[in-house]
Amino acid sequence: MMTQNTRESALRREDFHKALQVWLDDSFDSRIGDVESHAGPAWLWVRHGGAHYYLSGASTREGIREYMRLVAAADGDPRWSTPGSASAVRERVAVGRERRVIDGFEFFQHLPGR
Repeated sequence: MMTQNTRESALRREDFHKALQVWLDDSFDSRIGDVESHAGPAWLWVRHGGAHYYLSGASTREGIREYMRLVAAADGDPRWSTPGSASAVRERVAVGRERRVIDGFEFFQHLPGR
């Protein structure tokens, strides 16, 4: 399981990618975090472009591996977009030019005060 961080200690996007790769290389866990954690679903916070994002602890090895394939295909700089949702506090992030929502990569933009 990867160590959980907070919004205040959010990683830069480049560091997020490095942390995910280290987790894939060094762990055998099937999920990035503890789904039953009392701290809530936000496991790994990221800041990018003036916004905050988080990866849910429920994200799977397969989903993260697929995301990292898209990172590599985009030379480390995949496009993040939010297709829109009904949630008042978060939006699911789609990745790449194709705006893919990756199964098992539970990644959201945090929308405070929406």
